[in-house]
Amino acid sequence: MRAQRLAALAAATVLPAMSLVVITAEPATAMCPPDVWYSLHATSNKMRFKNIPIFKDGPGGTLSVTKDFTSSVSYQVTAGAESEAGVIFAKAKVSVSASLTKTNSSTITHNYTHHISAHRYGHAEYVSWGKTVAWKKWQQMGNCAAKVIRSGTIKFPSIEEGWYYWETPS
Repeated sequence: MRAQRLAALAAATVLPAMSLVVITAEPATAMCPPDVWYSLHATSNKMRFKNIPIFKDGPGGTLSVTKDFTSSVSYQVTAGAESEAGVIFAKAKVSVSASLTKTNSSTITHNYTHHISAHRYGHAEYVSWGKTVAWKKWQQMGNCAAKVIRSGTIKFPSIEEGWYYWETPS
């Protein structure tokens, strides 16, 4: 009887041990869904209208300009992919300035006068006050890391325009 009890106890101990399965696994890693987004950084710029000269006068005195013209200025992809321009323009119009445009065309008569400092030369050019938009296209990887997959710079004119003036010693 004692032998039967020992055999039953041994069987009860061995059976549960045999049904245990030991599994080893790597530590859990974060999983992120793939995603693509853009980041933008804008700075002010001035873009010259086509076929409008730079006016110069001096030394000293007054620079007076009267100009009748029809001209335009268009966006310029200075670095990056032309194919991204539409997406960048749409995002910049919302997040940078609603006055941005792809092309600014003007027909205008414009008078401008500015005092020139003594012994200096005054210069004036008609410009669109736009923005230079530096952009990056990002991709999120499955491991949650993000990497830049494209980047570039695009200069956009705006609907704001006028004379830019500066002076030089010669």
